[in-house]
Amino acid sequence: MGKLQAAVIFGGQSSEHIVSCMSAVNVIEHIDRTRYDVLLVGITEDGHWIKADSLEDVKNGTWRDKTVSALLLPDATKKCILLMDGDSVREVRVDVVFPVLHGLYGEDGTIQGLLELAKIPYVGCGVLSSAVSMDKLYTKIIVDDLGVRQAAYEAVYREQLVHMESVVERVEKHFSYPVFIKPSNAGSSRGVTKADDRQALEAGLSEAARHDRKILVEETIIGREIECAVFGGGLKEVVASGVGEILAAAEFYDFEAKYYNEESRTVTDPELPAGAAGRHGHIPCSGRLWAGQSGFLCKG
Repeated sequence: MGKLQAAVIFGGQSSEHIVSCMSAVNVIEHIDRTRYDVLLVGITEDGHWIKADSLEDVKNGTWRDKTVSALLLPDATKKCILLMDGDSVREVRVDVVFPVLHGLYGEDGTIQGLLELAKIPYVGCGVLSSAVSMDKLYTKIIVDDLGVRQAAYEAVYREQLVHMESVVERVEKHFSYPVFIKPSNAGSSRGVTKADDRQALEAGLSEAARHDRKILVEETIIGREIECAVFGGGLKEVVASGVGEILAAAEFYDFEAKYYNEESRTVTDPELPAGAAGRHGHIPCSGRLWAGQSGFLCKG
């Protein structure tokens, strides 16, 4: 039996373009080449899809200078990526896609929808769970209905900031300082700030508005950041991984602390209150809806 063809798609049009490229390197380095041939497809920040020639191209960024265009066809009878080099056009049939894309146009259900149209299997959450997970405001609305405890919040919209004083008064009526301000659709702490007073709150709202129309202002919760992955869904039993604890080398886990501060680290199997970590493993469930819920409950 021959190898399967995997396509790794990275880069993208979001503010997390560089983060995606960093993640892609980790993924590409760990794909079993005895089982898979790997096609590397990078998306530039302005949305051009390009074939990368090697892992080294991804590491040093020279993939952006390549000349072979790559198009993922939505035609379900083809299940392929089209490579175009001048007048030369070639179809590469794809068995599975690993979309290593962060933020908008990657984690938000858009590329997942394209892959569903093409009927190409892919790694990660489905369309609904991806879309809900990416939009923090809708995540909060849905998990609140499910009874999941979460930080209290105020929703603010960009157009409301022309009346900044009334927005600030509404937030201050709801919360005491400090508070966190987040764009609803951004990841990796892009546009996230902590405000200890009114001046910082106004600056944080303006910063978040640069990233998205919808903004969240949340209460501060003093606690520990514990993460857990969930795998499976649909016809397969859902399995939860062990847990890890994020120890940020900053006041909070902002973008710099996450990707550039070497003192930030994740501790596996941290000491937790009795029984808190003992529920990971097989989770009895059935149906796509639960799998989707697991996806959006676990994504950050």
